[in-house]
Amino acid sequence: MMNDSTEIHLRLAKLRSRFVKNDRFDRLWQEFDDHLNRRRAALTLGLEEEVRGIAVVGASGSGKSTLVKHVLKTHPGIVQHQAGDNKVEIVRILVPSPATLKGVGSTILRTLGFDPMRSKPSGAIWDQVRCLFQERQTLFLHLDEAQHLFTSKNSNVQMDVVNTLKTFLNTNDWPVGLILSGTPDMMVMLNSDEQLQRRIDIVNLEAVSWNSYATETEVVFRTYAEKAGLEICAKLDLNEFLPRLIHSGSNEFGLTIEMILRGIELALLSGSRTLGAAHFIEAFYRKSGCMLGLNPFAASDYLAIDARAVLGSMQLSRMGRNQ
Repeated sequence: MMNDSTEIHLRLAKLRSRFVKNDRFDRLWQEFDDHLNRRRAALTLGLEEEVRGIAVVGASGSGKSTLVKHVLKTHPGIVQHQAGDNKVEIVRILVPSPATLKGVGSTILRTLGFDPMRSKPSGAIWDQVRCLFQERQTLFLHLDEAQHLFTSKNSNVQMDVVNTLKTFLNTNDWPVGLILSGTPDMMVMLNSDEQLQRRIDIVNLEAVSWNSYATETEVVFRTYAEKAGLEICAKLDLNEFLPRLIHSGSNEFGLTIEMILRGIELALLSGSRTLGAAHFIEAFYRKSGCMLGLNPFAASDYLAIDARAVLGSMQLSRMGRNQ
């Protein structure tokens, strides 16, 4: 028999696994649907049609990785990979930091079930990747945190990265569409080459605000509270609280969802049946360690607080103390 804590954490895990659909989802879904249908049509007719890429650009915490993953996993036009299948229509990898072309190529080979030989040069590894993509009928390569590919200051290394990406789009035998997700820094890479820039369609995840996302934020907040089995405290003025919630998430949708989940977690673990402001004051404090004057849920002039800077400075302070 499960104890209360186990049951609570199972409930929280289910909440974290939920995906909140919004206009960003609709934009990326339509863009990907267009790319996929064009590719399917060209394959059916045996045509060599220009393959394009998609770049999903958003700040850290905007929810871009979760968004792309959900679209690719739920789109009915994609054959999802099953154990033992030879066909792998989508390959997804997280680009490490720092990244090298050889390292990224080796990661792709391991994802496809091959153990790359370290002695192989980068060019040979990527040639093998392209051959395997054709063999496995791979249609799209998703590179998450793609900005890490372009951190080198060496212009020759930067050119190699751009040329490698273009080769996937340009290969006549089996072109592969690119899906790149990353921070705005990724745009430096995309804008560095006119041909690459022309072949990439941009889905930009702008920062959210109370003016632009008031309705969506309230729906999400109420839905998560209901799914958690909590009532919203009658004294909680949502018109005053929810703008603070968005601000605490640095006006990023993903971080705002994370803060909702942190507040709900504290409410459940404390045994409360209602969800109130105190849970979020404590949630932000536990995440940042800051004083009340820098807590967006407690400070009177919360708009003067740079939530991202507060969280970052406190985390750096902790790292310093631990060294």
